[in-house]
Amino acid sequence: MRRDKEPPPKKRSPAYYWWTLANVLALCLAVISWLMFLHVFRHPEIPRNYEILRKLGRTTPPEPLPEMEAPPGESADPRAFYGRYAGRSDDELQALNAALMRNYLLNLKEPKLIQYAEGNYKVQQVRRLGPDDLFHPGFAVRAQAMIAPDEFSEPAPWPVVIEYLFPTEHATAAEWIAPGDLLAVSKFPNCAMLLHVSKLEGGDTPVVCLTVAPIAFGNFKAGKDRQFKLKAPAALNPAGPLPVFPREPES
Repeated sequence: MRRDKEPPPKKRSPAYYWWTLANVLALCLAVISWLMFLHVFRHPEIPRNYEILRKLGRTTPPEPLPEMEAPPGESADPRAFYGRYAGRSDDELQALNAALMRNYLLNLKEPKLIQYAEGNYKVQQVRRLGPDDLFHPGFAVRAQAMIAPDEFSEPAPWPVVIEYLFPTEHATAAEWIAPGDLLAVSKFPNCAMLLHVSKLEGGDTPVVCLTVAPIAFGNFKAGKDRQFKLKAPAALNPAGPLPVFPREPES
């Protein structure tokens, strides 16, 4: 009786094949990990990345610079800011805001991005800052830019709104600035740096919204006879929403 032939034995891959495969996989994982960490360190403005850096102990709060040591930077009034940003697209503003926040989180490593706000603004709203904001304690003031067309005319509203973030431990300072007050902002001594730009649509003329915060710290005058001390934030939260106020001021 004829017996069936047994199937030939399966060929086994040589040992060096598995060794090569293991090394290729390890190399791929190393490259992917390196690219991921490179992205994390280069883009701390992304909240997820910043949280990773915080857990690794690689985040630093803003330096407590005195006013006389504020870095040089370009300053602009409401007219200049409007001309600069009113025509920007949403994608352009998104890229700008990422760069501005990244520079702020990295303690101003890109001096060319520093822009100081100037001008006179009429206060619309005031609110305290909490744990969900960019920093706390402190408070924020929203104010409408006021521009005099000429030296003979009274100041009139200009389509620029400023959100001024005040880092301070003074609990009652937020009560010293009220709707209707005039907020005068200058490059020195305020050193209020631009952090975020957005456009508030809803009318024929877009309104440019500027979010600023001081990067040098001293006393801020509130009115004629009051002042409070500004203090560098101890921690930052880039997940905090910007702008910090609703799209439209409360009536």
